[in-house]
Amino acid sequence: MCGIVGYHGKDEASDKIYRGLKKLEYRGYDSAGMATAGNPSIKVDKAVGTVDNVSPEIDGTSGIGHTRWATHGGVTKENAHPHMGEKEKVAVVHNGIIDNYAEIKEEYLDDVEFTSETDTEVIPHLLEKQLEASRSIQEAVENVIEILEGSYAVSAVLHTGELIAFRKGSPLVLGVLEEEYFIASDVTPFLEHTEKAVFLEDDDYMIINGDYEIYNSGDRVEREVKEIDWDAEEASKEGFDHFMEKEIREQSKTVKRAAFQDRSDMEEASEMIEEAEDVYLTGCGTASFAASLGARYLRDAGVQAHTEQAHELEYRSDEINEDDVVIAVSQSGETADLLSLLEEIEADVLAVVNVVGSTLARTSDHTLYVNAGPEIGVASTKAFTAQLAVLKLLSSTIDERLEEGREELLSTAEKIDDVIDDNSETIRELSDYLVEKDHAYFIGRNHGYDLAREANLKLKELSYIHAEAFPGGEFKHGTLALVEDGTPVITFLKDESFDDIHSNMKEAHSRGADIISVGTKQAEESLIHIDIPEDENPELLEVVPFQMASYLTSVKKGNNPDKPRNLAKSVTVK
Repeated sequence: MCGIVGYHGKDEASDKIYRGLKKLEYRGYDSAGMATAGNPSIKVDKAVGTVDNVSPEIDGTSGIGHTRWATHGGVTKENAHPHMGEKEKVAVVHNGIIDNYAEIKEEYLDDVEFTSETDTEVIPHLLEKQLEASRSIQEAVENVIEILEGSYAVSAVLHTGELIAFRKGSPLVLGVLEEEYFIASDVTPFLEHTEKAVFLEDDDYMIINGDYEIYNSGDRVEREVKEIDWDAEEASKEGFDHFMEKEIREQSKTVKRAAFQDRSDMEEASEMIEEAEDVYLTGCGTASFAASLGARYLRDAGVQAHTEQAHELEYRSDEINEDDVVIAVSQSGETADLLSLLEEIEADVLAVVNVVGSTLARTSDHTLYVNAGPEIGVASTKAFTAQLAVLKLLSSTIDERLEEGREELLSTAEKIDDVIDDNSETIRELSDYLVEKDHAYFIGRNHGYDLAREANLKLKELSYIHAEAFPGGEFKHGTLALVEDGTPVITFLKDESFDDIHSNMKEAHSRGADIISVGTKQAEESLIHIDIPEDENPELLEVVPFQMASYLTSVKKGNNPDKPRNLAKSVTVK
């Protein structure tokens, strides 16, 4: 949702916060700002737009920064973070939603003049008042947490230089150096400085003043310092024009990394599934399509697996009992709808997730990391194919052919670059064609339907072209009425359902549709065809050309493919 960076140390804070915020812009880019402590005052600079509009040269060795995706209040400088207390002794940045902000204003802050429309602004005012009334910073923070309701990650800087952080339902992580500390929404802002990270847990609060202390419910607690093995260079563009292009091109490597799961981890996950009464796979957005394909893979292995998107499955959570297993699929591990569902159930949770130390990873009973590395582009690409690889490997493990499945995935990974390169002219032709269109329809059957949904999502979230996906059999039950001359209909010609989907495609073509197809076989009705080699894991190859076509279409329309409008990478509010 929003991105938080804080720094406390011996160097100028603003430069390190600024550079950290640049790495978090994928979390929000409506506005940005930072605050540094220069006892006896706090200096603030904030602006509408990207981090580039904020000065990296305000004095102080302790400070906080924020890049915003608006939830409460419009996109204005007044609503940008950080927000200050009335006496300007506290500045706060916040990710999440304070559910009871209106009640707080009425009960605790009726004498305060607010300068923004945000729910966030209650926090610095509350904290400032509690600091004046309390015997210690620790007591003040405890009192504020007791009052707040909702989902939040908060970092504050005091005019005397201390940093404060606390969280509930939204991520915060501490980066640890010698005599220097970072606070951030995830590890990417400080990877160039340190690989040592401490992941705060729900209801943790932290005070940094020369050293750091972590508390929970009034008690001092110790949290493990973890080593993060992501290469900082993985979070840079490495010569590509956009992160998304780089991440599409990384998939030959990331699918291989995903395939190298530890045997004991896979066998433990397999045992969880085999002993379960029912198995549910769930996620949101792109991860939900990976979950749906994963359910098909498990059914192919003889497991009775169900799938539904997390925000809808929550309404059926009472159907999930303690003898079931829920396989939760996520890139960030911080998706609010998914975590909300998991809070409602007693079943064991198997996480398939990318981000080490995320809330999902820490709260699940067993975790399979997809090992895609930092995914900066808002539209998921390499995380999706890595999720598919892990779920396919899980299916192979249940079938007692783990090593064969691994070798097949490694072979598939070797073909990804060839699929892009061999079809490069066709993909560019497709993007030239799509950039002139206002609507597009995607159809597929069985596994091809989930691919149609994911390809459709990529096109509309990047190009802003209206696009919809349907099962091939459903397309003729209404939507066919919208087909006219020149309407693009993108078809996944899967081998297992070729005759049926070909029939649907021909029906659309006879009404004037332009047919774009992908698969090992080409149909004579196709205006544009993307050829895919025979493979044991065809979905990993079939989706990649549409990632690239959607990327190119976005660029040609003048959009920023890394930062599609109105969207954020990690959706941490429901």
